[in-house]
Amino acid sequence: MTLVQQIIADHARQARAEVGSIVEVEVDWIYAQDGNVPTIARLFELHGLHVGDTSRIRFVCDHSVLAPDRLMASRVKDAERFAARQGIEMVPVGSGISHLLAAEQQWFRPGRLVLGADSHTCTGGAFQSLALGMGATDIACAMAEGRTWLRVPETVRIELRGRPSRHASPKDVMLHILATNTPEAFLYRSIEWCGEWIESLNAEGAATVANMSVELGAKCCFVSAWQGCPSGMMRIDPDAEDGARKMVIQLDGLQPQFADGHAISTGRSIDKADREPVDCVFVGSCANSRLEDIGTVARLLRGRSIAPGLRLVVTPGTRNIHLQALQHGHVETLIAAGALVTPAGCGPCVGTQGHVPADGDLVVSTMNRNFLGRMGNPHARIVLVSPLVAAATALLGHIPSLAELEDLTLTDDVSPDHDRADQPERAS
Repeated sequence: MTLVQQIIADHARQARAEVGSIVEVEVDWIYAQDGNVPTIARLFELHGLHVGDTSRIRFVCDHSVLAPDRLMASRVKDAERFAARQGIEMVPVGSGISHLLAAEQQWFRPGRLVLGADSHTCTGGAFQSLALGMGATDIACAMAEGRTWLRVPETVRIELRGRPSRHASPKDVMLHILATNTPEAFLYRSIEWCGEWIESLNAEGAATVANMSVELGAKCCFVSAWQGCPSGMMRIDPDAEDGARKMVIQLDGLQPQFADGHAISTGRSIDKADREPVDCVFVGSCANSRLEDIGTVARLLRGRSIAPGLRLVVTPGTRNIHLQALQHGHVETLIAAGALVTPAGCGPCVGTQGHVPADGDLVVSTMNRNFLGRMGNPHARIVLVSPLVAAATALLGHIPSLAELEDLTLTDDVSPDHDRADQPERAS
């Protein structure tokens, strides 16, 4: 059986879980964010529900850490009151993004079945959890019953061969794959990521790959055992005969990418970008707000200043990441260069708090989505890039060419795998 079949069979207390079958499974862990908790609370009130096991549930305030208006402030307060009534632990505001906290606090563990009230719960696939994003109704039922139902998905095993260029990161790899494959191939499927490049990653790179798997349309994903991974994780065999459909993707020479045009599927080499002026650069989101990401930006900005008239916003993924960035001197470097460093959380990504771009603004961002209106303004344009390209853009005021990127990095090694002192977001 594939990994998803093994985990589902285990949690359904069955010998096997056949692809396409409908099964009821026990849930190990549930978490929900402030955007969905008020809806869950109304469902509990409407249907007279009660929480079964509060020890396996957490609420996180990450979408509106700094409430921008009275409506959002009231929704956060409603979430806190519901948590108190039900005896559920509400993680302190400002602790960080739910998916990164799930990694730090080990809600994600190999073989676990985890539900989250957010589509990027699939980040847990970096730790070989069956981590599923669900809507408020399914989450409410699972909170009450401790169980949920699933259709066992087919598996697509993707073997990544070769090595991308020196300045290409896991984010660039995912933008490339999204641009060269249609979501129809992955809808409601489990992706198993494997190959030598995958197994060379650290926790942060693996988490970026897992996080963006949902953009391919996947139901869930699993990343093969990477460098320093926790015990219990398995090396995924690309040649295993277990019914998985197989794909091979070549990465040799892949250059840093950018995705434009209100679509994540438009990734191409930064050499093909127009050198038009950029108004804002945002480094953050559950895709790229980890210590390695912030360190990459800080190293390129050290001793330099951002372009005149440009706003650079950096939002650490968790409070612990923020503290580590302070200890490494990254925050001081960013502020000295002209950046705005915000409290930990989702930041501007979802558009429920600032910075909201102005009409006509061009935003270059490390987020995982750039659809129309994503940051709260449908009259702004969002381009997706890696942290290194974001840092270069902040310095130049436009998306760099490959030659410009190379010139900026001549004096420092700012490649994505540099500085292993920036430890991954959880201990193994």
